[in-house]
Amino acid sequence: MNHSRWHHLKQLTRMAIPVIMSRVGMYTMEIVDTLIIGQIGAAALAGVGTGGALFWFVTVTVSALVLPLDAMLARKLGGGHVKDAHNLLLHGLLLGMGLSLGGIGILAVASHYLPEIGIGAEMLEPAKAFLQTILLSFPLVIAINIMNSFWQARKRPVAMAVIIVVANVINYYANMALVLGHYGFESHGPRGAAEATLLARVFMVLAILGYSSWAYGGAGLLWKTFRQSWNPHRETFRHLLNQGIPSAAQAAAEVGAFSLSTIVITRLGAQATAAHQVLLRIASFAFMFPLGVSQATSVMVGHRMGEGDLHGARRAGWSGIYLGAGIMAVSSLAMLLFPDFIYGSFTKDPAVFNLGVSCLLYMGVFQVFDGIQVAATGALRGVGNTAASMQANLIGYYLLGLPIGLWLCFVQGMNILGLWIGLATGLIVVAVWLLLVWIKLSRRPTSRA
Repeated sequence: MNHSRWHHLKQLTRMAIPVIMSRVGMYTMEIVDTLIIGQIGAAALAGVGTGGALFWFVTVTVSALVLPLDAMLARKLGGGHVKDAHNLLLHGLLLGMGLSLGGIGILAVASHYLPEIGIGAEMLEPAKAFLQTILLSFPLVIAINIMNSFWQARKRPVAMAVIIVVANVINYYANMALVLGHYGFESHGPRGAAEATLLARVFMVLAILGYSSWAYGGAGLLWKTFRQSWNPHRETFRHLLNQGIPSAAQAAAEVGAFSLSTIVITRLGAQATAAHQVLLRIASFAFMFPLGVSQATSVMVGHRMGEGDLHGARRAGWSGIYLGAGIMAVSSLAMLLFPDFIYGSFTKDPAVFNLGVSCLLYMGVFQVFDGIQVAATGALRGVGNTAASMQANLIGYYLLGLPIGLWLCFVQGMNILGLWIGLATGLIVVAVWLLLVWIKLSRRPTSRA
């Protein structure tokens, strides 16, 4: 029994490392944007952060509609149904591109109503310039996420990790040129950060297409394989949406809580907003590590389910939860021991630094719970349960976390520290809820699981 647990943990770790590299690499672009924009000033940092929060709220929600593809593809491939997996991928891409058009429309309209949702005058122009440019990359992000899911399900995530590493290099130098005006380029300020990221994402899509063509023996064979697999069916779209809608609701609840907090904080001014944005960047960067574990867990559990190995699926799920909690324990120690160094890397503004660094200590407290909740979400998604995460996030954040945070922030005068205490409370509730759901599921007899 002990050997079996250790075997699953090692296997999951090998699969998770390149997936983590992909997730961390994707978000490193946001970190680079923040670090470079931070050199311009607090208003630019706050504006780009606010525009980015709106972009990611809509993007993550739409991405989550097709997120269950990773487990669904893994179950098809685990059962040996390769042609069905190709057909499912094409349905996912078609659905994702259709949803992208709606996402671009929502963001385009939102960019003209930023003052109405509370964006202050000093942050307005940077937020608008960034948002109106970055929204062009919306379909690229969706396509990248879907193809990531496919190659992860094929147990070939290393290529995606390499592509993302190269894209980060492109993004860094493009930021230096377009934001700061290096290498003889004209500085575009906040809009330049969006242009740099857009350029990097175009490269990623082209590189993924190139790798896919090579993996299938050439563009002609790739086209032939998927053309022969294509079998459009309304029930397939309906099944994707049935799995994806709870997943999207969960993502909207979780990301929406943090995005809503950003909009609310703008009422406290540019410095408080900038401090909050730096905290979000640090928390989100740390979150990418267990998110990679979550996706690997979902794929491994899905493969075991496709193979009919329900006992192995249970073991894979627990391995993911252990690994997610362990990784975030390291993150917690780093935040508790080195808050000044971590936060000071993002800003030299004394007012922004003083507002945010104390919150980082509280952020360190909930890191392990964050690892548990996202890994448990992946395990549940692997067995086809996307509803539990939706329910947990809606109750944890909107009935508890946000009300407590807003009360502490505005009524008790605790500023952004109060808001982060509330968000941490909600996250802890979500983690405990999902862990209890997984424990209950794991204790069922194998024949009923």
